Amino acid sequence: AAGATVVRYPTIEVLPPPSWEPLDQALRQVGSYDWIVFTSQPAVQFTASRMQGGRFPGGQAHPRIAAVGAETARALEKAGAQVDLVPSDQRQEGLMDALRDLEVGTRLLFPHALAGRDLLIDALRGQGCQVDVVAAYQTAPRNPMPPLPAFDVATFASPSALVAFVAKHGTCAFASKTIAVIGPTTAAEAVRHGLSPVIAAEPNIDALISAIASERSPKGGR
Repeated sequence: AAGATVVRYPTIEVLPPPSWEPLDQALRQVGSYDWIVFTSQPAVQFTASRMQGGRFPGGQAHPRIAAVGAETARALEKAGAQVDLVPSDQRQEGLMDALRDLEVGTRLLFPHALAGRDLLIDALRGQGCQVDVVAAYQTAPRNPMPPLPAFDVATFASPSALVAFVAKHGTCAFASKTIAVIGPTTAAEAVRHGLSPVIAAEPNIDALISAIASERSPKGGR
């Protein structure tokens, strides 16, 4: 709609976790938790898939639900969940701030990616909360990865997607190209590889599109 020609080029696959048992066991006692925390759409989708009917149950007897951002919140609502908290700073650091006043002993369930970021987990445990971390999914580099198509802008919505791309094609594939990333965590990974990305003002799709449009406009200099 913004005038781009979009070429899909997934670099990672989102897969089930090595075992469903930890997640299934946590969901069997879901009513014992005060909060469930979600930091990605795949975590929502895979968790919902393990619930009866593939949807979150309603009712006040169930835990409150926190989502890292608007996209994750929409995925939760689509799966029947009531979202109680979305931080204004839509990343793990924002959730850390939003949950900083939880009482000692608060129980939280955190379904997330296998080997995902531990920042929020460590912060909550440092507050005296009990955090049960269960793998809801895992990511892996796409194999085989198809030949690289022609492109002007490469967009990345996660560090793992960027790492997989660089492992296959190297950073020289970005010569004279624009690299656009959805948030500071992915930006940090790009910088670690010596790249200078365009960063969305907020970690959501609309902001990413706006950043790309601004960068690629004649006024933006490209």
